Amino acid sequence: MGVPIVILFRRTSLPETGNTEDDVTSSWTNPTMWRLYSVFMVSADDGWAVGDQGTIIRWNGTAWYNVTSPTKDSLLSVFMVDANDGWAVGEGSTGTGVALIRWNGTSWNKVTCPTTDWLFSVFMVDANEGWAVGKEGTIIRWNGAAWNNITSPTQSHLFSVFLVSADDRWVVGAGWGGLYRWTGTEWIPEFSAAILMLVLICLTLVAFILAKTTLRKSRRPKLPSKNQI
Repeated sequence: MGVPIVILFRRTSLPETGNTEDDVTSSWTNPTMWRLYSVFMVSADDGWAVGDQGTIIRWNGTAWYNVTSPTKDSLLSVFMVDANDGWAVGEGSTGTGVALIRWNGTSWNKVTCPTTDWLFSVFMVDANEGWAVGKEGTIIRWNGAAWNNITSPTQSHLFSVFLVSADDRWVVGAGWGGLYRWTGTEWIPEFSAAILMLVLICLTLVAFILAKTTLRKSRRPKLPSKNQI
């Protein structure tokens, strides 16, 4: 098997025009051979990317470089609250638990995770409010002190979470529709018109079949009893 080649691209507008038609795409040397799954920029001079084998690389405004990682499990999502506070989540392996790590401004460190299921996405509102989602409907929440399991509306995989605010949150994933919204107390599915129509058609068919079966039974002639023979 060949070594994967990972290329980093950046797109910027020319300052003298500001026209997207004049945008310039440049490439930079990647310090890792591993696949990268998520990138987050704190500013134009500070960014992070994570990937396979616990890979973590950082942008300093000039170049990307490797940063020591506390895990060898693949990291699938990274989110930075600010330059001194950030989170990354990912897969897990036997004996090591799920990859859930935090940046404290100096180093990345493992944090206790309340689930053994892989985590695919993490999003933070601030240092005291954050959510992560993952395998088989897993949802966990950060309260500023610890991560806790939250009741999920599905057992299907959840691939991404986005928080507009502390009270407005969305999750997407597999399953029918795969779109869920936070009500303030629980996650509920947001069904599309097409799915609702499909459900209505199915219910109508079931009702029709039951009605037809009942009608046939009511019309079936009764056999004479032994006393009548």
